[in-house]
Amino acid sequence: MIAIFYNPSLDCLFLTDSASSKPEKTVKVGDLTVLLKEGKVIGYNLFNPRSYLINPVDGFNAKLEGYDKLAELAKEVGYPIEKAPTGSEYTVCLIESSEEHPLYENARILYLNDGQKKLTTVTRYQNCQKGDRIVVKTGGYRLDGTIFSPRVEKNIAIDGEVCSPFDLKIGEESKAAYIEKAKKEGEDYFRA
Repeated sequence: MIAIFYNPSLDCLFLTDSASSKPEKTVKVGDLTVLLKEGKVIGYNLFNPRSYLINPVDGFNAKLEGYDKLAELAKEVGYPIEKAPTGSEYTVCLIESSEEHPLYENARILYLNDGQKKLTTVTRYQNCQKGDRIVVKTGGYRLDGTIFSPRVEKNIAIDGEVCSPFDLKIGEESKAAYIEKAKKEGEDYFRA
Protein backbone atom coordinates (compact mmCIF):
# COMPACT_ATOMS: atom_id res chain seq x y z
CA MET A 1 0.00 0.00 0.00
CA ILE A 2 1.16 3.51 -0.72
CA ALA A 3 0.79 5.76 2.30
CA ILE A 4 -0.07 9.39 1.63
CA PHE A 5 0.81 12.19 4.06
CA TYR A 6 0.42 15.96 3.90
CA ASN A 7 2.49 18.57 5.74
CA PRO A 8 0.67 21.94 5.65
CA SER A 9 3.65 23.99 6.84
CA LEU A 10 5.66 22.75 3.82
CA ASP A 11 2.53 22.52 1.61
CA CYS A 12 3.87 19.17 0.50
CA LEU A 13 2.15 15.86 -0.17
CA PHE A 14 4.31 12.79 0.49
CA LEU A 15 3.60 9.38 -1.04
CA THR A 16 5.66 6.46 0.13
CA ASP A 17 5.70 2.77 -0.58
CA SER A 18 8.14 2.09 2.23
CA ALA A 19 8.62 4.34 5.22
CA SER A 20 11.98 2.74 6.01
CA SER A 21 13.60 3.05 2.55
CA LYS A 22 15.85 6.00 1.79
CA PRO A 23 16.07 7.20 -1.80
CA GLU A 24 19.36 6.89 -3.67
CA LYS A 25 18.31 9.40 -6.32
CA THR A 26 15.67 12.07 -6.82
CA VAL A 27 14.25 13.49 -10.04
CA LYS A 28 12.52 16.88 -9.83
CA VAL A 29 9.98 17.81 -12.50
CA GLY A 30 8.23 21.06 -11.62
CA ASP A 31 6.53 20.66 -8.24
CA LEU A 32 6.90 16.86 -8.27
CA THR A 33 9.98 15.12 -6.90
CA VAL A 34 10.28 11.40 -7.64
CA LEU A 35 12.22 9.31 -5.11
CA LEU A 36 14.16 6.36 -6.55
CA LYS A 37 16.05 3.41 -5.08
CA GLU A 38 17.76 0.82 -7.25
CA GLY A 39 16.05 2.39 -10.25
CA LYS A 40 12.56 1.91 -8.83
CA VAL A 41 10.14 4.53 -7.59
CA ILE A 42 9.74 4.38 -3.81
CA GLY A 43 7.89 7.64 -3.35
CA TYR A 44 6.82 11.07 -4.53
CA ASN A 45 6.83 14.55 -3.01
CA LEU A 46 4.38 17.05 -4.50
CA PHE A 47 4.59 20.69 -3.49
CA ASN A 48 1.56 22.98 -3.86
CA PRO A 49 -0.91 20.09 -4.33
CA ARG A 50 -3.96 22.38 -4.29
CA SER A 51 -2.72 24.08 -7.46
CA TYR A 52 -3.28 20.66 -9.11
CA LEU A 53 -6.82 20.40 -7.63
CA ILE A 54 -5.64 17.87 -5.04
CA ASN A 55 -7.13 18.53 -1.60
CA PRO A 56 -5.13 16.81 1.15
CA VAL A 57 -5.78 16.94 4.89
CA ASP A 58 -3.08 17.39 7.52
CA GLY A 59 -1.28 14.13 8.36
CA PHE A 60 -2.12 10.71 6.95
CA ASN A 61 -4.64 10.84 4.10
CA ALA A 62 -6.76 7.70 4.28
CA LYS A 63 -8.70 9.01 1.28
CA LEU A 64 -7.12 11.65 -0.95
CA GLU A 65 -9.49 13.94 -2.80
CA GLY A 66 -7.94 14.36 -6.23
CA TYR A 67 -5.80 11.20 -6.21
CA ASP A 68 -6.60 10.63 -9.91
CA LYS A 69 -5.03 14.00 -10.75
CA LEU A 70 -1.88 13.04 -8.87
CA ALA A 71 -1.70 9.74 -10.78
CA GLU A 72 -2.08 11.64 -14.09
CA LEU A 73 0.72 14.05 -13.12
CA ALA A 74 3.10 11.21 -12.20
CA LYS A 75 2.34 9.49 -15.52
CA GLU A 76 2.89 12.72 -17.48
CA VAL A 77 6.41 13.15 -16.05
CA GLY A 78 7.32 9.55 -16.91
CA TYR A 79 7.11 7.99 -13.44
CA PRO A 80 3.63 6.46 -13.16
CA ILE A 81 2.34 5.33 -9.79
CA GLU A 82 2.46 1.55 -10.04
CA LYS A 83 0.59 0.81 -6.81
CA ALA A 84 -2.52 2.74 -5.95
CA PRO A 85 -3.65 2.91 -2.34
CA THR A 86 -5.77 -0.17 -1.77
CA GLY A 87 -7.53 0.87 1.41
CA SER A 88 -7.11 2.70 4.65
CA GLU A 89 -7.22 -0.39 6.88
CA TYR A 90 -9.93 1.36 8.92
CA THR A 91 -12.50 -1.43 8.72
CA VAL A 92 -16.09 -1.53 9.92
CA CYS A 93 -16.50 -4.54 12.22
CA LEU A 94 -19.51 -6.09 13.93
CA ILE A 95 -19.16 -6.87 17.63
CA GLU A 96 -20.26 -10.50 17.98
CA SER A 97 -19.54 -10.80 21.70
CA SER A 98 -17.40 -9.46 24.52
CA GLU A 99 -16.10 -10.49 27.91
CA GLU A 100 -14.25 -8.88 30.79
CA HIS A 101 -10.50 -8.87 30.44
CA PRO A 102 -9.02 -11.24 33.05
CA LEU A 103 -6.08 -8.93 33.88
CA TYR A 104 -6.99 -5.32 33.05
CA GLU A 105 -9.60 -3.54 35.14
CA ASN A 106 -12.34 -1.85 33.07
CA ALA A 107 -11.11 -3.51 29.87
CA ARG A 108 -13.03 -5.92 27.67
CA ILE A 109 -12.08 -8.44 25.05
CA LEU A 110 -14.14 -7.90 21.89
CA TYR A 111 -14.82 -10.65 19.38
CA LEU A 112 -15.40 -9.03 15.99
CA ASN A 113 -16.41 -9.96 12.46
CA ASP A 114 -15.14 -7.93 9.51
CA GLY A 115 -17.39 -9.73 7.02
CA GLN A 116 -14.69 -12.21 6.03
CA LYS A 117 -12.87 -13.20 9.18
CA LYS A 118 -13.06 -13.09 12.95
CA LEU A 119 -10.92 -10.60 14.87
CA THR A 120 -10.12 -10.13 18.54
CA THR A 121 -9.11 -6.97 20.35
CA VAL A 122 -9.13 -5.33 23.76
CA THR A 123 -10.75 -1.99 24.59
CA ARG A 124 -11.52 0.19 27.58
CA TYR A 125 -14.39 1.86 25.71
CA GLN A 126 -17.61 0.92 27.49
CA ASN A 127 -20.15 2.40 25.04
CA CYS A 128 -19.92 -0.36 22.42
CA GLN A 129 -21.96 -3.54 22.81
CA LYS A 130 -22.79 -6.78 21.03
CA GLY A 131 -24.45 -5.98 17.68
CA ASP A 132 -22.78 -2.57 17.28
CA ARG A 133 -20.67 -1.78 14.27
CA ILE A 134 -17.42 -0.03 15.13
CA VAL A 135 -14.42 1.16 13.15
CA VAL A 136 -11.26 -0.83 13.80
CA LYS A 137 -7.74 0.01 12.62
CA THR A 138 -6.41 -3.35 11.40
CA GLY A 139 -2.89 -2.35 10.34
CA GLY A 140 -0.74 0.34 8.77
CA TYR A 141 -0.66 4.06 9.39
CA ARG A 142 -3.01 5.79 11.80
CA LEU A 143 -4.27 9.26 10.90
CA ASP A 144 -1.64 10.78 13.23
CA GLY A 145 1.14 9.07 11.22
CA THR A 146 2.01 6.41 13.81
CA ILE A 147 1.78 2.75 12.84
CA PHE A 148 -0.54 0.07 14.22
CA SER A 149 0.63 -3.53 13.98
CA PRO A 150 -1.41 -6.53 15.10
CA ARG A 151 0.16 -8.30 18.08
CA VAL A 152 -0.49 -10.59 21.04
CA GLU A 153 -0.68 -9.16 24.58
CA LYS A 154 -1.20 -11.34 27.65
CA ASN A 155 -2.04 -14.24 25.31
CA ILE A 156 -4.84 -12.26 23.64
CA ALA A 157 -4.65 -11.38 19.95
CA ILE A 158 -4.92 -7.67 19.27
CA ASP A 159 -6.01 -7.86 15.62
CA GLY A 160 -7.25 -4.29 15.54
CA GLU A 161 -7.59 -1.06 17.46
CA VAL A 162 -11.05 0.30 18.26
CA CYS A 163 -11.38 3.91 17.02
CA SER A 164 -12.98 6.88 18.72
CA PRO A 165 -14.37 9.90 16.83
CA PHE A 166 -11.12 11.69 17.74
CA ASP A 167 -9.05 8.87 16.19
CA LEU A 168 -11.07 9.24 12.96
CA LYS A 169 -10.80 13.07 12.98
CA ILE A 170 -14.58 13.45 13.01
CA GLY A 171 -15.00 14.78 16.55
CA GLU A 172 -13.35 15.54 19.87
CA GLU A 173 -14.64 12.49 21.78
CA SER A 174 -11.65 10.30 22.67
CA LYS A 175 -13.03 8.16 25.50
CA ALA A 176 -15.71 6.25 23.58
CA ALA A 177 -15.82 4.06 20.49
CA TYR A 178 -17.28 5.51 17.32
CA ILE A 179 -20.46 3.57 16.48
CA GLU A 180 -20.99 3.30 12.71
CA LYS A 181 -24.65 3.45 11.62
CA ALA A 182 -24.49 3.45 7.80
CA LYS A 183 -21.74 1.08 6.66
CA LYS A 184 -21.74 -2.69 6.98
CA GLU A 185 -19.03 -4.93 8.38
CA GLY A 186 -16.12 -5.37 6.03
CA GLU A 187 -16.42 -1.93 4.43
CA ASP A 188 -13.49 0.46 4.49
CA TYR A 189 -14.60 3.42 6.61
CA PHE A 190 -12.85 5.95 4.34
CA ARG A 191 -13.85 4.47 0.98
CA ALA A 192 -17.20 4.95 -0.75
